[in-house]
Amino acid sequence: MDDMDMNEGSPMAQPQAFGHQATPLYDLHTGLPVLESDRKMLDLVFVQDCTGSQGSYIASATKNIEEICETIFASGKLEHKEDLRVGLIAFRDHPPQDHTYITRKFDFTSDIRQVHDSLKTLYASGGGDGPEAVTAGLWEALNMNWRDGASKMIVLIADAPPHGIGEYGDGFDEGSPDGHDPLQIARHMAQRGITLFFVACEPALSGYAYATDFYQAITGITSGLMLPLTTANLLSHAIIGSVLENLDMDRLIREVGQAVAHRILGQNESVDDVARELHEKLLLRNESTKKLVVENIYRESDEAKHNVEVFTQAPTLAEARPLLKKVKGTRFTEKYLQVRYNLARSSYSYSPYAPAIPPRIPESPPRTSPLSSSPPVSPSRKVVTDFATFGAPASASVFGTAVASSPFSLAGGKAAFGGIRNSGAKSGFEEDDDDDTASAPQRIEFRDDAITFDQARRITMQSAWRNARV
Repeated sequence: MDDMDMNEGSPMAQPQAFGHQATPLYDLHTGLPVLESDRKMLDLVFVQDCTGSQGSYIASATKNIEEICETIFASGKLEHKEDLRVGLIAFRDHPPQDHTYITRKFDFTSDIRQVHDSLKTLYASGGGDGPEAVTAGLWEALNMNWRDGASKMIVLIADAPPHGIGEYGDGFDEGSPDGHDPLQIARHMAQRGITLFFVACEPALSGYAYATDFYQAITGITSGLMLPLTTANLLSHAIIGSVLENLDMDRLIREVGQAVAHRILGQNESVDDVARELHEKLLLRNESTKKLVVENIYRESDEAKHNVEVFTQAPTLAEARPLLKKVKGTRFTEKYLQVRYNLARSSYSYSPYAPAIPPRIPESPPRTSPLSSSPPVSPSRKVVTDFATFGAPASASVFGTAVASSPFSLAGGKAAFGGIRNSGAKSGFEEDDDDDTASAPQRIEFRDDAITFDQARRITMQSAWRNARV
């Protein structure tokens, strides 16, 4: 990749000029002014579903928000208090489904105690028809007062889809009453360099026909990830891991973004080809990144893959709906279902002769990754911490260029399924014991390791979006 400069000081892709200009700061060691381009800054927005089923997630975020931000500040190597700003959007639903509020916005602040106090005002209530005002929440987040030069990230936490994706009983089946379309919002986020991570509250979310496919698509458009959780206990760790990984990704996008975008937008090369070359270059210089390693609980199916592609490519929800296909059978893998079944069975000690779990639709045979020719990544270097969740990478595309799907992996391996969370690992986070139902044990690993092809592909896509003129 001769024209992809990988050296320090190479041109960086500059975000679009909009948002707040921070007060100039001075370096603590030299006393000289710190330029915006030299500072590592993060603008982070939480978009929280506040309908009736989300009590445990709101409680977990409230109890742990200060610890979360302290960890991000220290581990992300931010230097000044003002370098981290946190905003909050709460959403419920549109009337007549809910008459309390549609959204509540809490502006960016570097006072994390203020964020804690804002979270304390939230409680779970309302909701009516299943789908909620997700689109309104994302629209508010898009229009927050984002800073130039800061890494920009949204963490959406929900267990329901937006209106208008084709769910049965949707009170607004034509889409959000405010006229906004979440597919268009996601593309605006991608252009502005805002990465969307979605915490999927399972198993509730997969009770919908198309919700998981929709969220995999919009996180893919923004080069983010979808992180399924079955317990609010793990919310803090999922947030920290995703934020720290994204800071590393953003660092590389700023370094090589313009060169990468030129290959795709200027020379019309495919996303996969450019990503593969970028991956090779980064491996040759021993580039390491932080990464959240999760295991997929979702069963692969041709219908689900088709739906993700439809949502990714369709300009609007109205154009996507007629093309969607129903997924037959369960959304979950047999392994995950067996763990849930065993947990439920063990909770009924008075019934030792519970029947065996019935057979379900057989899982699709393992597929050979189209990226198997990619250079092997180096072995694991360092496990930063070990905690819990499941996750799935989103298939995505940029400007009609299909991107091959590959499993999210680390050095060819995956986090072990069903690891016991608190097996000696120390954590400063409080447990949330308010979950309504018992949940299967989950495992997350957060590692500092060689960059993966999946990450190189996300860097490539985000670079193209940020430099697009549409």
